[in-house]
Amino acid sequence: MAFSKTTTDKKGLLKDHSSKVVFLIGAILGALTFIVIFGASMVSPSNTNWVFAYTSDATQHHLGWVFFRNTPWTFPIGLTKGLTCTGPVSCMYSDSIPLFGLIFKILSPFLPETFQFLGLWGMICFALNGGFGAALLYRIKPNIVFSSIGSLFYSAFPPSINRITHHNSLGAIWLFIIAMILCFDYKKKYKHKFTPMILWSVNCMLAVLIHSYFVPMVFMVMLGYVILVVFRDKNLKKAVAVFGTSVASTLLTLFIIGGFYGQGSYIDGGFGGYSSNLNTFFDSRGLSKFLRPLNSFDGQGEGFGYLGLGMIVCVIIAFIILLSILEKKEGSFIKAARGLIKKYKVEFWAITAVFMFSFCWAVSNRITLNGRVLLEIPLPRLIRGGLSIFRCSGRFIWVSGVIVMTSAMALVSKLPKKAAIVAVSMCFLIQGLDIRDWCRNLHKQYGNPPAYEYALKDEKWEELTEDTKEIIFLPMKDAYGLYMQMYFDFAQMAAKKNIGLSSFYLARMDLAACRDYAQEQYDQLKAGNGRSDVLYVFFDKEDAVEETDKTKVYEIDGYTVAKVK
Repeated sequence: MAFSKTTTDKKGLLKDHSSKVVFLIGAILGALTFIVIFGASMVSPSNTNWVFAYTSDATQHHLGWVFFRNTPWTFPIGLTKGLTCTGPVSCMYSDSIPLFGLIFKILSPFLPETFQFLGLWGMICFALNGGFGAALLYRIKPNIVFSSIGSLFYSAFPPSINRITHHNSLGAIWLFIIAMILCFDYKKKYKHKFTPMILWSVNCMLAVLIHSYFVPMVFMVMLGYVILVVFRDKNLKKAVAVFGTSVASTLLTLFIIGGFYGQGSYIDGGFGGYSSNLNTFFDSRGLSKFLRPLNSFDGQGEGFGYLGLGMIVCVIIAFIILLSILEKKEGSFIKAARGLIKKYKVEFWAITAVFMFSFCWAVSNRITLNGRVLLEIPLPRLIRGGLSIFRCSGRFIWVSGVIVMTSAMALVSKLPKKAAIVAVSMCFLIQGLDIRDWCRNLHKQYGNPPAYEYALKDEKWEELTEDTKEIIFLPMKDAYGLYMQMYFDFAQMAAKKNIGLSSFYLARMDLAACRDYAQEQYDQLKAGNGRSDVLYVFFDKEDAVEETDKTKVYEIDGYTVAKVK
């Protein structure tokens, strides 16, 4: 008996060691995948060329962090000053990845003036996507080779590749992969009974500190965990405790980084427009070498969920394997399917609930297939407003996509060991060939970006900003987001000279207050009562005021500005 116990312990230790090894292998493969696709130069902290050469959301995220870096420490600790006339805003609303934003703000005294962490963040995301993807597969099939090769599907997940260069924070699918791992470990006996609560709470806190859209994604997967714990483990108290502490830690983290600070609506409208098309798993949007793009609606790029041809082949193989398993069972095919579902009914409903929750939210109330609207479900104003907090609902398709990938590889793992490894290897080879041209273009674009030349290079700017405390953009436009380049050009100058901005391109801003403030300043300027400590920047040339002895209007570097003596 003693010998048996010792052997079991050794096997347990060996399995735990192997799990760590497979995570490390997956993480290394993920990091290498990032470098192969984007190039190593993107990771360099001093390389801001790609951030500014290709104006995108990444430019906003970087400049938001620069302002955050220059803001004195306060509480809440995530507040950024100088981005709007209404006062400080949380760095989470400039999508500056608060987790890294806070770390590098602490290290700021030791960092050079020119510094970016977005490339490093991208490589770490790919590494963690691969590492935790491998750990997830290892729980399904405890084989290091199979799990390591399969991890490449997580690190090279097409939606993550698509996001990491512009909306960088959204590359962290490892957050809900961790949640899936916790679901697999729902029966695990920890040394301390509070460990599951701590693990879920930390994951929720990380989601807040990376991007708010990951918060509902983690809670979606937690639904599956609750179902397993309540109906399979018969432990209602544990489920309630995990959910309760997760909600509390989420709200506390939001409070600490300033998520509830200031004015402005959390509701931005547009729910249903930024959704997923029913064809999303098969629509490469022109990024596949072999599959033609399918029709979709404007805004549904947010719901990009292409699995890749290799994974589509893997799903087909998995379906054949499932049919083969059912065929071998006694009785009719339908009876065999019912028997399998009955045996694993709790697990089946847990997976189905998470998949359907994420899939339906991604598709939204406006159900589309290719270029047709199949059904539009009217929603009460209150519900529609609440859902608009996460109006880009199409992003939730990533949870469904990862469930499909994981389920497909789980079924492929039922093949004999060598056959399973060959099958998953062949599928990833097809995947690589499918997205090869897309990845080559990305490598060419980001591996050696063009040298960025700052737009505001006229010497006159030094004179105009000498005693300037604020840059006011006039008059405020409803479609101010169309003027991103203008905002970014002046934000760079403002950050260097410690000048505040009247408005900026943010996820959450009190637009009405900014508009009223700009209109008030505009009226005063036109009436001859402008401020000498302000640089007035006009969205369009025709908006400029008439020049007077007191107010001088300039055309510099393609922009129209005014300065009061």
